[in-house]
Amino acid sequence: MLKLNTIYCLIAASVLAVVHYVSLELYLYWRYLWLDMPVHALGGAIVALAVFVPYDLGFKGPKRWLELKSVLLIVLMVALIWEVYELMIGIPIEDDYLFDTITDLLMGLGGGLIGYLVGKRLYEFKKF
Repeated sequence: MLKLNTIYCLIAASVLAVVHYVSLELYLYWRYLWLDMPVHALGGAIVALAVFVPYDLGFKGPKRWLELKSVLLIVLMVALIWEVYELMIGIPIEDDYLFDTITDLLMGLGGGLIGYLVGKRLYEFKKF
C-alpha cells in the first residue's frame, strides 16, 4: 500500500508536469515572470518528498539520507542540473540571468525545505 509521502509526491509531480506543459505551450513563463518561482519551489518540494519514497516502499538504506542537510543537498544538485539543462536546450539568457538563476536555486531550496518538513513528519508517523 502506498504511503502518504509517495502519494503526495506523485500528486505534486503530476501537478508540476501539467503546469509546466501548459506554461510552455501558452508562453506563460514569458507573460507572467513570477510563475517561474512557484514552479521551482514545487520542484524542490517534489525532490525532497521523492527522497522519502524508497523508504516508504521498504528500502532499508542508511537513515542519514533522511537528514535535512542530505535532502537539501540533493535538492540543490537537482536544481543545478535543471539550470544547466535550461542552458543546453537554449532558453534565452536575459540580462538578469545571474539573479534569475540564484532566485531559482533559492526557491528550489525553499520548496525543498517545505517538502522535507512534510516528508519527515509523515515518515515519522509510520501509521500512514
